[in-house]
Amino acid sequence: MKVSAVQCRVGKNNPFKSSENLILEGIEIGVELFLLPEYFSYTIGDMSLETSKKTKNWLRNISNEYGIILAGNVIEKIEESGELYNILYIYDSGEFLGSQTKIHPTKTERELGIRCGKKIEIFDVRGIKLSALICADILYPELCRVPAIKGAEVILNPVVSLKKSELPSENLRYCMYFTRAFDNAYAVIKAGGVGYTFLGERCVGRSLIVDHTGILAKYKDEEKEELISAKIDLESIRKYKEINYSLKDRNLEAIKELMRRS
Repeated sequence: MKVSAVQCRVGKNNPFKSSENLILEGIEIGVELFLLPEYFSYTIGDMSLETSKKTKNWLRNISNEYGIILAGNVIEKIEESGELYNILYIYDSGEFLGSQTKIHPTKTERELGIRCGKKIEIFDVRGIKLSALICADILYPELCRVPAIKGAEVILNPVVSLKKSELPSENLRYCMYFTRAFDNAYAVIKAGGVGYTFLGERCVGRSLIVDHTGILAKYKDEEKEELISAKIDLESIRKYKEINYSLKDRNLEAIKELMRRS
């Protein structure tokens, strides 16, 4: 399957136009699955539920119009509890496939009232087992193992990558994505946006696609709109799952400490 990370412009003007233009580029080269950046449709100063509703309708309509798998994030309010969540919605040819709630909202998100999700979901679509780790979720190696154990073959990772970062070894950050893919026998699609977050912070793309064999595709310019595309070899991933014994042969007694709070 051919997949793409949509490194669109975010934060200002019409984010839907930038996204759709890049999606049309992908359709021309046979892309079936598109991942949009985290919070791609929210402009500076806007985290409204009206934008969330508009975004979900747009995702469904674009997916239906072009017959593609399309995934994008919204801020969702649960009516029963009144709680806010950051949720990735996935559509295939206009049909709602399912959603994944962000497990680890950042400190900033939590201060805005966004709550933590509790479960990693798996979706069967076009013969693929699909899952999602939203932005910071991929920083937790123990969480990244969960979709692997559940059989995930492709991971969606929509992100916000801030221009200024305190993380060390910035030029080697993509290596973490290879490590996740290699350890867990799945491909990872990372999509970041170019421009500004809804809080007005400068963000860059750094989008890429990786599997257990290495980096399949990577952004050329972190500050420009780009479509990052690659063909994922599902048979190679499935064969690697069979020989990667760490997915099945674990000493559960030794990792009980992961369940204890520090």
